[in-house]
Amino acid sequence: MKQILGVFFLVIVICGGPIMLTTVKEEVVFAPEKVVSHSVYLIQQIAGGSLGTYYLGDYERSIAADILPFAISTFELLFTSVLIAVLAGLMFGLFLQRFGFVRKFQRLLDLVSTIPDFILIFLSILAAVSFYKLTSIRIITLSPTSDAANSWFPILLLSIGPTIFLLKVISLKYVQIGGEDYIKTALAKGMSIWHVLIHHVYKNIKPYLLADLKKTIAITVANLFIVEYLLNVVGLTRFIFSKSSAYQFNSAVMGLMGIIFLSLLVYLLIRVILYLFERVVVYK
Repeated sequence: MKQILGVFFLVIVICGGPIMLTTVKEEVVFAPEKVVSHSVYLIQQIAGGSLGTYYLGDYERSIAADILPFAISTFELLFTSVLIAVLAGLMFGLFLQRFGFVRKFQRLLDLVSTIPDFILIFLSILAAVSFYKLTSIRIITLSPTSDAANSWFPILLLSIGPTIFLLKVISLKYVQIGGEDYIKTALAKGMSIWHVLIHHVYKNIKPYLLADLKKTIAITVANLFIVEYLLNVVGLTRFIFSKSSAYQFNSAVMGLMGIIFLSLLVYLLIRVILYLFERVVVYK
């Protein structure tokens, strides 16, 4: 309970920044009392069984009515993107690492990794626009009055950053662990390469994978704000960034809290999937 209250307080401080710091006649005005008044109003709304309202353009809507469908949409993006990153990292960084085409693919990703994620997202959007001009097939929707044309393209963009990060981590640990004496001994005893990868290499890579899973989710969440905003995805970031109305404290707090809890849920689900993988494949 204390941790939840601590996260809630931190979110209030972060979301309170835009209303706490304002400019009046080219002077910066620090007004923390505005955050206090907005926070008291928000807590009163929550205590009364409501999350308050927000404006979507000229229309006032209930946060409680929209937060569940928005959360489902954001969860789909987060979970699928992180799952793709984990699967791709294990497949290309571990199980298929010994094949030459995989190593060439990794060298290509090493070059791509030098480009910041937000630039990769912009380049992907430009490529989608060029593809539409050539084929008249619409992949994305850039109009602020229309929602995203599909879900697979935002998922694809969102999975690029975490996949590159996790693939580099797993590949590095594969090279380090693959040179250990017990791996060479297992191969010398005639054990198959797949047996060694699953029962020896994977078990030793797993702690590093779990340790970097939180960083992977953090990278995905950071890119989530860009992807949902630019591609008009109806998700929780719509509570935070409104294209047609002023900044709204209540909705920003609820949106950011929702993203944090979804991140924790995605982390737990990925842990469960890895546990089931071990039960079925590693320890069968």
